[in-house]
Amino acid sequence: MIRWFLGCLILYSFKTWASGAWYQATRQIPQDKGAKFIPEFVILKVGIFSKQGRLTITPEASKTSLKTHCKTGTPTIGWITHRLSAGEQLNENAGKLLGSEISKALEPACFSAIELDIEPLSQAETWLEPFLKGVKLSLRSNFELRLAIPVLSPKSVPGHYWTLQDGVKALQWVDGLDIMAYDSGVKTSEEYKELFKNTFFFVMELNKQSPEKKIIVGLPAYPDKTKLHSVEKENLESILSTLKSFTPFQLKPYCKGDIRFSFYAGWTLSPKDIETHQQMKDWKNETCQKSS
Repeated sequence: MIRWFLGCLILYSFKTWASGAWYQATRQIPQDKGAKFIPEFVILKVGIFSKQGRLTITPEASKTSLKTHCKTGTPTIGWITHRLSAGEQLNENAGKLLGSEISKALEPACFSAIELDIEPLSQAETWLEPFLKGVKLSLRSNFELRLAIPVLSPKSVPGHYWTLQDGVKALQWVDGLDIMAYDSGVKTSEEYKELFKNTFFFVMELNKQSPEKKIIVGLPAYPDKTKLHSVEKENLESILSTLKSFTPFQLKPYCKGDIRFSFYAGWTLSPKDIETHQQMKDWKNETCQKSS
């Protein structure tokens, strides 16, 4: 269940504190200018693909819905997913076919990037490189290619995550990453805070190594409990608490917009998450003004 996100930002036109949200359908995206939460970009589920690279547009993202959404002018990342079976690997030919089908199906004037969410991935598998290169070869040059990955953390923290080395590898193969800072499987709130702190610092390191790449960190703002997600442990309140523990120097990349957030919002953010999101914005504006 991958999500977010994210993630994108791809968006040179964004304010440095831009935030986005992940949606399953265009009807979920708030259009009322008076809404309490209006994302500045969206990550929109548009399709799934097969092992062979065949793309299927979801019923929720029918051509009619996509055309209507494109008219809103909202910067959009197209989210396309594939669920791996046991032992399954994707190859370069599948990547080439997928890139070609995405280029034919999606309007570049609406989508600035494509995010591939391939699960489960316990590490940056060696077969990912030729597959992603295949996608890039046949994907329209208008589209950036992004990859959704788990949180990044040292092995000392329990949970479902990648190492920094995995993130470095994957970033070489795509234009950007969408790091899913949720579904981590941690046992306590303190473990989650430590995991998010590690991810934040690892993203800073990735930015130093590849400043031209765009990284989004997806935050948990969804109520459904899963095997790896607990609302009581993974939530925006824990994120804000962790951010407040950082020094002004550590927050500079965040204030500059090098680290961007996206919210997995489901239908909409809950009233509690809307309140916490506003607190995050207010805190960031005040903190970044002081550190500038």
